[in-house]
Amino acid sequence: MPMFVVNPNASESAVTDTLFEELTKEMAKAMGKPAQLRWYIASHVNTDQRMWFGGTSDLCALCSLCSIGNIGGTKNKTYSKLLSELLNKHFGISADRIYINFMDMTGVNVGWNGSTF
Repeated sequence: MPMFVVNPNASESAVTDTLFEELTKEMAKAMGKPAQLRWYIASHVNTDQRMWFGGTSDLCALCSLCSIGNIGGTKNKTYSKLLSELLNKHFGISADRIYINFMDMTGVNVGWNGSTF
């Protein structure tokens, strides 16, 4: 159930299906999800945010990655590198202007399909 939320101050015109396809594919691979289960991965991009980072309004993003398991330690470094590279590729945001919060969720606190995991 990984869920990646991006809040950039980039324009909505930069968001394409290619971004979502690449995010889903690369996150499934990084998290060890089989290709047939990648539909569990959700992404949400909230563009055109009014925000400052480091005292300027230059391109930046505040993000969160939530998952039941697969969060912590060296995995987070892998995700941070991967996601920063994708945000740079699709939005032109420098890695030093991106914060990503990682949240390890418990199944009972995640609802899906009328129940919880």
